[in-house]
Amino acid sequence: MIGFFGGSFDPVHYGHLKTACAVKKELGLTQLFLMPCKTSVHKNTLQFSHQQRLEMLNLAIAEFDDLQLDSREIDRQNASYTINTLKQIKVDYPDRKIFFIMGEDSFNTLDTWKNYQQLSNYAQLVVLPRLSEAKGLTSCMEVYFAKTPLVNISSTQIRSKIRNQENLSGLLPENIIKYIKKL
Repeated sequence: MIGFFGGSFDPVHYGHLKTACAVKKELGLTQLFLMPCKTSVHKNTLQFSHQQRLEMLNLAIAEFDDLQLDSREIDRQNASYTINTLKQIKVDYPDRKIFFIMGEDSFNTLDTWKNYQQLSNYAQLVVLPRLSEAKGLTSCMEVYFAKTPLVNISSTQIRSKIRNQENLSGLLPENIIKYIKKL
């Protein structure tokens, strides 16, 4: 069983990384890939470029060796939609059970995703709930709500701290903090 944790990772932080390790264990996955989106249709802009986000993810997985990186969405030349990505993953791993892991914020907009009703044909959907109850659609598909404890850190919070030149210690790995300071 393998998992793909999708997101913008703008920037990647301990909330992503520690939660990913915990959900990997909870689901009994043999591999878990962090899979950054190319350009999020549901977010206005990303602070960090594709290349910068990939570099930060590579730094992160150097510290979190339980995790791997899948860059297929960023590498794609044309628009990247999760349904197309999951179809390709199913081709690449035909004999493996595939889990697609997303945050509650993404799940709550799932009905705006291209062919969202078909996602569960290619992967078991796993939602990482925040403090509130997820409001996304479950009537059209089977969804697993992870029991993994919340790590209360957000990329929005970190971007604000970066703008205000505040301390980032404890929010993301030191090697990523050093990387961001060089930008």
